[in-house]
Amino acid sequence: MQYTDGSFADVKSISQQAMCRYWARTAGDLPFPSLDQFRPEARLHDPKQLIIWSVERRGDGHTFRALYQGASVGEVFNSSWAGKSMEEVLPPALKEFGLAAAEQCVTSGCATYSVFSTYNSGGHTIDCERLLLPLGRAGRVEQMVGSLQLISTAGSFNRKTVIRHFEWKTEVSCAIRIYASAGLRGHLTSTTEKREAARSP
Repeated sequence: MQYTDGSFADVKSISQQAMCRYWARTAGDLPFPSLDQFRPEARLHDPKQLIIWSVERRGDGHTFRALYQGASVGEVFNSSWAGKSMEEVLPPALKEFGLAAAEQCVTSGCATYSVFSTYNSGGHTIDCERLLLPLGRAGRVEQMVGSLQLISTAGSFNRKTVIRHFEWKTEVSCAIRIYASAGLRGHLTSTTEKREAARSP
């Protein structure tokens, strides 16, 4: 899966965008903040939609182990992830690009944002928007915060059974990485353009 550079303006979800901006502000002049620094309020982003992964280094790569799993994530995947690795818990259909996104997040030190889609029984699209934010110290990624949001603008889905649709068919429609500094620049540019457009007659 090829990742391209993007900005926070490319993140569709309002709450995920807000968490990205908080992540970048908290990082300051550093590539990313530490877990101790990263304390978003619940009203900024629903903790039920979050996962925290620890990053364990091994000879041929990394193991990502769940430290925290929000209730909504547990409901979608019908399992408890505490102490388990990402490789263990992701369904086969989601494993390859799910692990690739995590590796991209760790090796680049960037936020990674991807959208993968399936269809409900009525043929309407269901999107899963996945955001990963790196955390750590001294330029070394030690944890990742993940956010999952399910969206269907035209149809509906059952949170407890939706994973079956993704196991049946999954298409990746977006895969970007965002540097903390570039993300803020992109956000500021977008905000400035909107203000200029608002002033135009």
